[in-house]
Amino acid sequence: MKKQIIPILIAVGFMLLSQQEADAKDLGKVKSIRGNNSIQMVLENDLGDYYKVYRDGKKIWEGSKEEFVDNNLEPDYYYNYKIGVYKNNKLIDIISHKVKTKDKNLNKKKQEEHVYAQETDIVTTIGQDYVTLEWEPIADDDGIYEVYRDGEFLASVNSTSYTDTTVKNGEDYLYEIVAKKEVSAKQKKQIEEYIKNNQVDISELDKEQLFKDIKTVGKLVETVKELSEEELTTLDIPEELQKQKSSKKDSNVKIAGIPDIGAEYPAYIFRYTTFIPYAKVDNPNAIHEGILGEYGTQLKGDNRGFDPFSNKYRTRVDVYTTWWYNDPELFYDRFVGESVLYDSKGNVLLRGTASPNGIKVTKDLVSSTKMMWRVNHDVGVPFHSSYPNITYYYEATVYKNGNFSIRGSHDKAPNHEIYAGNAYTDLRPLTVYTYAVSSTADFAYLFPGTPQKYFEVSM
Repeated sequence: MKKQIIPILIAVGFMLLSQQEADAKDLGKVKSIRGNNSIQMVLENDLGDYYKVYRDGKKIWEGSKEEFVDNNLEPDYYYNYKIGVYKNNKLIDIISHKVKTKDKNLNKKKQEEHVYAQETDIVTTIGQDYVTLEWEPIADDDGIYEVYRDGEFLASVNSTSYTDTTVKNGEDYLYEIVAKKEVSAKQKKQIEEYIKNNQVDISELDKEQLFKDIKTVGKLVETVKELSEEELTTLDIPEELQKQKSSKKDSNVKIAGIPDIGAEYPAYIFRYTTFIPYAKVDNPNAIHEGILGEYGTQLKGDNRGFDPFSNKYRTRVDVYTTWWYNDPELFYDRFVGESVLYDSKGNVLLRGTASPNGIKVTKDLVSSTKMMWRVNHDVGVPFHSSYPNITYYYEATVYKNGNFSIRGSHDKAPNHEIYAGNAYTDLRPLTVYTYAVSSTADFAYLFPGTPQKYFEVSM
């Protein structure tokens, strides 16, 4: 990707760097204090003797002071900043910085939600050859967070910060911070009672998954590409989300049902798909097998890996947000794949497709600058009411400039994938979030009462 948003979500105040990352204290940093309508930035460590500040590609301030306030901003909105650091009239560094102004209703939301459903601010400071992550405390049993980059484990830290100095300039990365917390004694008892009453086999299950809530906080970033005046004026929007005219055709676009007309206006698609990665899975529903008098039955899977264009799925929800010549519009499509039940010999017993009515999309805001929506998903196997449904929930905000944030929770089965892209070009969309089961036994996590997986991703 040529250009990617370098995201910064700033909380009031600033967290100290980890002791094990002591060398990172000398790196360039920006302290940000956000209000509902303003962003105050303070440069630390005597970075230079002159500075230029750009917001969304336009210069809004320059001078020798190491403090700057940007006023008259919209509440709860992402702004992209690039700060040019000069010394002796020479550009010596570029710090990319993204700040979201405060949400007036944030405190009210936190009182109403599960602790893992609450929004977590994560700060990403990016300069030459480094990325520093700093985040708000997340409830965790042992206070140790796991840090991943592009799905690969980086480190375990007992602080709320981590600095990665193994990055390459101009590369994009997805960082994830993982926290785990055991469910309450009451919920654990309910899970154990359900397992006993429904004769659910948990011998092959990961007990940590069964009795712990898990939250992943993700950030998509790109390191500084080059030191140049031109770089300062570029808008940090990923290639996949830029408004542009498509120059080539791709049959995958037709498979995805996305017209390749080229986007000359902001138009984005957010695709959430659930699928079974195996060709078949053992039927976890002993009740229905007893009713049928058939045992050893299996359910048809989708037999695939992660793929934004695959037409094999259990369910799919596509949300489109467009600003057609400054006329905002939000619409969506809902799809449900066919369910098939086989007997122990592989013969088809039942076929059917569940109703898409279990998927509800709520439009919360459609405006000239941003759009907000929620998706409640509760869809099961259409053969009998005793089958557990695939449930998930997420809420999202997308901004006209291409920034977005998504957070929610889902069952720990089957596989889940979220993609974001330009709705009307043949560019491959960004991978925003993925979750995979570890074995066919994991489908027991679909039964009511088992803990959800919480996730949050922003750009």
